[in-house]
Amino acid sequence: MELTQALSIEEQLVAELERLGIRYLSRLMPESAKQVRNPGVLLADLILQPSSRVRTAVIALLLAHPEYASSIPIALARLQEMDQLALKLFYTAAVWLQRQHAARLQVYLRERWQWLPDLFSTGLGLSIEQSTQENLRQLGEIHRQLSGIAANWVGTYQNVALQLLRRWDLEKQWNQ
Repeated sequence: MELTQALSIEEQLVAELERLGIRYLSRLMPESAKQVRNPGVLLADLILQPSSRVRTAVIALLLAHPEYASSIPIALARLQEMDQLALKLFYTAAVWLQRQHAARLQVYLRERWQWLPDLFSTGLGLSIEQSTQENLRQLGEIHRQLSGIAANWVGTYQNVALQLLRRWDLEKQWNQ
């Protein structure tokens, strides 16, 4: 796929996220989304992006739209094994981040609020008996081992949640 085509797909995804209330990602082109693709397709397409800023937006999407959890099986069916693993890891990060930021998320989501079901923690070796912070730390270590990428995964997960919440805080101030 050539670079301009990849950028166009990425920009379309960012525009769709914007329609869904996820507006912290900067845009390179003034592309607008007239509609948003099916949740399972959107989740899979985000994971398939080469840009980590767009790939990790899966976490923000799940925090902003916990109802998309029901589309995880559809997304997984569209992905190859390594991308399935990435989706499971990011989904699990969203589960633990939602617990950590539940009070703030409930304020913004109101009647759309629902808990993300914990689909993968046990399979990844995490325990509900541990603290949220400890599970995020362990998840980051598992992510590092399975991906072979020595990134600060916990910081990456936290950054997505904080960017989403900060943007919502700013939008609330702007609209007062």
